[in-house]
Amino acid sequence: MIVGCSTKEEQFDDKNIIFSVINIQSEEEFKSYTIKLTNKTGFELTHLMLNLSYPIKTSNGTKNNPFMVEGKADNLTRPVNLKTEESIQFSIYAPVKEVFSDTDLLDFENPSIELKGYVKEGNKEIPFKMAGGLKVFVKKYF
Repeated sequence: MIVGCSTKEEQFDDKNIIFSVINIQSEEEFKSYTIKLTNKTGFELTHLMLNLSYPIKTSNGTKNNPFMVEGKADNLTRPVNLKTEESIQFSIYAPVKEVFSDTDLLDFENPSIELKGYVKEGNKEIPFKMAGGLKVFVKKYF
């Protein structure tokens, strides 16, 4: 009889969370985005939150904007959980004129996103966070 044990455990890698921009609408009054997340990590993701912000323009580039708009999951259930190989869409509506009155100070062409949640490993939930320019995370950007 042959018995074996593998010491290689699968490790969580956030690069296996696939971002796709499904739609962007841009008007003078608002901008809206539909962003699809696909979980290819091999782990269940729980309590997901997707936020979007517009970087603040500075004399030598941009800096982070602490004001964010929260995405709404298309399934409307809370908390937002995603099993491996599942996908979900988030809709983000940013009322540009109403919220960001001085639009010259913000970089609307290069929005930033932040995805926060937990990775379920057995009975443990381990927090993770991904943040950066939307264009960095998506394969195809409009």
